[in-house]
Amino acid sequence: MSLSDAQKKYLNQFVDAYVSKSRASRERREQGWPKLADPRSSSGFSSRLPPVVRDFWLATKRLRYPLVGVRCEGAYVWDLDGNRYTDFAFGFGVHLFGHRPKFLVDAITERVAQGTPMGFQSETAAEVAAAISNLTGDERVAFSNTGTEAVMTATRLARAATGRSKIVVFADSYHGSHDDVVSAIDFTLGIAPNHLADSIVLKYGDPKSLETIEQRADEIAAVLVEPVQARHPELQPAAFLHELRAITARRGIVLVFDDVLLGFRVHQGGSQAYFDIRADLATYGKVIGGGMPIGIIAGKPEYMNLIDGGPWQFDGDEYPKVDKIWFAGTFNKNPLTMATTKAMVERLTAEGPALQEGLNRRAAALTDGLGAWLETEGFPIRIARYGSMFKFVMPPHATLLIQHLHMRGIFTWEGMVFFLSPAHSDADLASFEDAVKDSLLTMRKGGYLV
Repeated sequence: MSLSDAQKKYLNQFVDAYVSKSRASRERREQGWPKLADPRSSSGFSSRLPPVVRDFWLATKRLRYPLVGVRCEGAYVWDLDGNRYTDFAFGFGVHLFGHRPKFLVDAITERVAQGTPMGFQSETAAEVAAAISNLTGDERVAFSNTGTEAVMTATRLARAATGRSKIVVFADSYHGSHDDVVSAIDFTLGIAPNHLADSIVLKYGDPKSLETIEQRADEIAAVLVEPVQARHPELQPAAFLHELRAITARRGIVLVFDDVLLGFRVHQGGSQAYFDIRADLATYGKVIGGGMPIGIIAGKPEYMNLIDGGPWQFDGDEYPKVDKIWFAGTFNKNPLTMATTKAMVERLTAEGPALQEGLNRRAAALTDGLGAWLETEGFPIRIARYGSMFKFVMPPHATLLIQHLHMRGIFTWEGMVFFLSPAHSDADLASFEDAVKDSLLTMRKGGYLV
C-alpha cells in the first residue's frame, strides 16, 4: 500500500510501542528461528499476494511474530513480558469453557497419577463413544489425533465404500492440511497433481454447484462440507444443504459434515442437529478434546464398519464380514485425551442446550451493537457471526487492528475469528467493545485508517 508521510509516522510510532511491549516474544522468535521452522512467523505472506497486500505485509513485518503465552486461567493469558490478555481466540476455538476449568484439571490430574498405559485398550473409549453418539445421533464413533486425520479417514472410507475417487470440496472451506482438501483454500504448493485432479472445487451455496454434483455423480465418492465456513460465518445456506443431502442420497455419494471447528459449539448435536440434516459421516475435534489433541470420525454403520470389519460374535462361526481400510495411530485413544474428552461430554450433557443458547445470545448482543457502531462511524469493517463465533471482515490494511487490540489487552489472531466462552464476564465483553472502538478511532486520528 502507498503510505503518506503522516501514515508512515503513525505506523512507525505504533510499531515501536508494540515491539517495546512484547519484546520478549519478538526475541524468542529471533532466538528460535534458526532451528524452529514455524509458519506462524510468516503468516499471511505469499509471493502470489496482490501487490497492495504484499506492500502492506512488508510495511508491517516488524510486527509479525507470535506472542508467546506462558500461563493461562479462565479468560486470560499472560505472555513472556507479563502482559495479560483477555483471550478471544481460545486456541482457535478449542477452549469452550475457558482455560484450566477445574473439571478438566481434575480429569487430567487423575489420569496422570494413574499413568498412561499406551498400547492397551482405553478403559473409557467405549463409554466416551457412546456419550458422543448420544449427543450427536451418529451411530458409530472412532478416534484419531487431529481434525486433519479425521477428515483424511472420512474421505478414505467414502472411496472404499463407493469405489469412486473424486472428492468435492467447496472454495474457502477449511478441512485441515491433508493433500486431498487443501485445494479448497488454494494452498497447492507441494501437492501431487493426482491429488489435485481428484478434488473438485465448487462454490459453496451456489445452485450451479448442485448441478455439477448431479452431472458428475458417477465420479464422486464424497462431498465434504463445512456447514458454516469459518471464513464466511454469515453464509448459512440451509436450503442448499438440504438439497445437497437429497442429491447425495439419491446418487450414492457420501455426504461428510466437517464439524471439527464448530461441532458442540453452536448446538449440542453439532451442525447435523442445527440444520436438521443427517449426514453419512461427520468429523469432530477441537472443543470435544478439552484442550488435548483429538479427531473423531462418526457416522452410519455401512461406512464406519470399514474401520473394524463390522459386528461379529466371539462364539460360533461369525467373523468380520467387511474388508477394512487401513486406520491406525499410536496415539489414537490416548489415555490423557480420553480422560479430558470424557469430562467434556459429561459436562456438555449436564449443561444441556442452554449452554450454547446462552453463548449465542451474548455473542449476538455484542456483535449487533458493535456492528451498528462500525456502520455509523463508516469504518470499512463488518462483523459476520454464527452462534458464539464471529469474524471481522475487513480490507487487508485494516488488519493492523489485531496488534492494536493486543496493545489494549485483547488477544486475537490473524484470522480475526473470535470465540465466546462462559469464562468471559460481562466486563470482559465491555472491555472488548471499548478496545475495538478505541483502536479504530486511534488509527483514524493518526491518519492511518481513513
